[in-house]
Amino acid sequence: MPAFPRRAAIRALTLTTLTGVSAIALAIPAAAQEGAEAERFDDIVVTAQKRTESLQDVPAAVSVVSALQFEQRGGVNIQSLQQLVPSLNFKDSATSLDSTLFLRGVGTINFSIAAEPSVGFVVDGVTYARAGEAFGDLYDVERIEVLRGPQGTLFGKNASAGVISVVTKRPGDEFGGYVEGTATTDEEYKIRAAVDLPISDTIKSRWTASYGWFDGTVRNITLDRTVNGYERYGIRGVVTAEATDNLSFTLIGDYRRMNSDCCAEVIGTLPAGALAGALDGVDVKGDATREIRQNTLTKTKETSWGVSLQGDLDVGSAGTLTSITAYRYYRNYGIRDGDFIDTVYSQGGGFQLDDFGPQPSKTFTQEIRLTSPGNQFIEYVIGGFYYWAKQERTFQRDDIVCTDTTLAPVAPGLTPCAAGSSTLTFPSAVGNFGSTFNNFAIYGNATINITDAFRVIAGGRYTHDDLKAFNVRTASAIAGPGVLAAAFDERFKVKNDDFSLRAGLQYDLTDDLMAYATYSQGYKGPAFNVFFNQNLNQRDPLKPETSDAFEAGAKFRTADGAFTLNTALFHAKYKNFQANGFVEIGTPPNVSTVTQLTNAGTIITQGVEIESVIRPTRNFTLQIGMAYTDAEIDRFNITQPGQSDRHGEQLPLAPKWKGNASALYTIETGGFADVEIGGQISLTSDQVSTLEANPVTRRAITIDGYAIVDANIALVDPNGVWRLNFIGRNLTDTSYATLITPGGPGGSYRYLLPRDVDRYFGAQLRYNF
Repeated sequence: MPAFPRRAAIRALTLTTLTGVSAIALAIPAAAQEGAEAERFDDIVVTAQKRTESLQDVPAAVSVVSALQFEQRGGVNIQSLQQLVPSLNFKDSATSLDSTLFLRGVGTINFSIAAEPSVGFVVDGVTYARAGEAFGDLYDVERIEVLRGPQGTLFGKNASAGVISVVTKRPGDEFGGYVEGTATTDEEYKIRAAVDLPISDTIKSRWTASYGWFDGTVRNITLDRTVNGYERYGIRGVVTAEATDNLSFTLIGDYRRMNSDCCAEVIGTLPAGALAGALDGVDVKGDATREIRQNTLTKTKETSWGVSLQGDLDVGSAGTLTSITAYRYYRNYGIRDGDFIDTVYSQGGGFQLDDFGPQPSKTFTQEIRLTSPGNQFIEYVIGGFYYWAKQERTFQRDDIVCTDTTLAPVAPGLTPCAAGSSTLTFPSAVGNFGSTFNNFAIYGNATINITDAFRVIAGGRYTHDDLKAFNVRTASAIAGPGVLAAAFDERFKVKNDDFSLRAGLQYDLTDDLMAYATYSQGYKGPAFNVFFNQNLNQRDPLKPETSDAFEAGAKFRTADGAFTLNTALFHAKYKNFQANGFVEIGTPPNVSTVTQLTNAGTIITQGVEIESVIRPTRNFTLQIGMAYTDAEIDRFNITQPGQSDRHGEQLPLAPKWKGNASALYTIETGGFADVEIGGQISLTSDQVSTLEANPVTRRAITIDGYAIVDANIALVDPNGVWRLNFIGRNLTDTSYATLITPGGPGGSYRYLLPRDVDRYFGAQLRYNF
């Protein structure tokens, strides 16, 4: 990737965007229109501002992933969504419980049960407590809207950096549906089905079901099996009813189960000293490592279900009154090999450490809002929102520590231990901790149409947070690695009030070109660092994370829709940034690396985003996206003498450059099947994995830039009855990690590998009826 100076890049891109967008927008589509004089293309419709409107009319940066893109790729999950949206990044974890999302370089790496993510996750208007609840495959999706930047006015909760809003398909008017099966060369199998069942002229339903199984990508030598796979299944039902001409209801229910032997971390660097012998037989080669030696199977079991009821009442000239009531239950049970080796050794070597325990959570939300009709002098959305979430975790850490052994060394300085031949101790500790969030808010957003072309935007949200948490821990009399001898029973509570606002201007330069500029404030509530390794001096609450964000953008679309070009410039400053840092506890050699959540300081993210869709003809579509993000530390709090404020350091999981391009071409053969040819490339520059202060460690946990190339070719029935899609993923066989962290045995580094870390091919057959 080209290495531009940060400030110079921002200035150059700003100048290009503001002065050149009109020229670019008028030049490129001329060629497209010449080949598509008789063609017109539908506009993209979104609900980003909680009203149905054209994407091109929304004064905010919004990326949309459509159902067509899902079909072309043979399905999408949250992890692969980052390859379609340049500003989006995904933080992987050994369990989906701790996985999270980043937008414009801002997210939360967080293990605390009393803290929330910075990117909100919403499905059909329902806010999820944790995005990990939906990290399986996405299916029956109409579209995904990625709202970038603070969304405090309309979404509020967990939206200080942005929102991922998933909109699923609604029941059709007639009986119909589909059955779809997928198989790949690396032993992944999926089957999905959906059916529309009209009950009457006014009551309709849609039912979907899915099942998936994947063998995995990593070989566990000790257990003689492949791991990092999954088995998951789920069902979903949607019922819509037109009670009267003015009143409608939508009832949605879903249930999902997942059993996975995921996600074991590979040791990607050879440990220093004698402990290297503990990885005997493992071909250690960074992100290309595909073997582990672990005696405990890292795995996760998840159960998730929920129900929501939406009512929409037409109240005439006042608009539409909407109520969404939802309840969700989510339970995650995880087991993790925390020492990453398969044998306990004497103190000259390693120890054994296993973590396990359940974390159930319950969420209730209620939203009521009034949305005015469009095309009037003042268009508004006003409403109230209540959010209650209760989470509790029982976490047990078991150690085996060897202090003496009579067994013979297997390597210089590496002596194994075993019962009957060694002096073993078994430190263990159990933590029971939890949190209860009570949040209510009143919000409003208005667009004042001063003229047909000029609009003023104003909005605000009052938020009240009431957070309670507890941590009860019992400990062994003997402290081991990661097992603190101290036991305690702590209770915490904090309340906070906040008012966030949004203001902006919007102007139609021409019928095809709109420009806007906005200022918005983001807010994420207070938190506690409540987790297993919480220390006694960590009782104080973390302050709320707040942000001030500026955005200027332009949106262009030709009258026939053959060409769109949307650009956005952004600058945001986050204060009291809630972030995890790594610390070591214990005494050598029994040392464990843990994280602590703190108000780290102030960060800044700024950059430019460009998205374009080009349709030279009805049968050819080209989509291009690019983001330059300069997300860095402005000033971190200095807690000890000699520390640096770390000004200018890159934030984790915030690559400076990301881009993607996809193309789809349809050949109408006039025969039994048309042919679709598609391809995509996504590019990502270097990114650091975590907030490490040591420059040597930061270099070791830096994920090098990479490019992923995908392609597909499909045979499609001209009447839309069937579709046979052949897919290829990661065609260049590019190996990469999604996360690199310290804390491996003997000072090594651990790598988390994504699903598409190796090249594979597949076939998908879909039958519509």
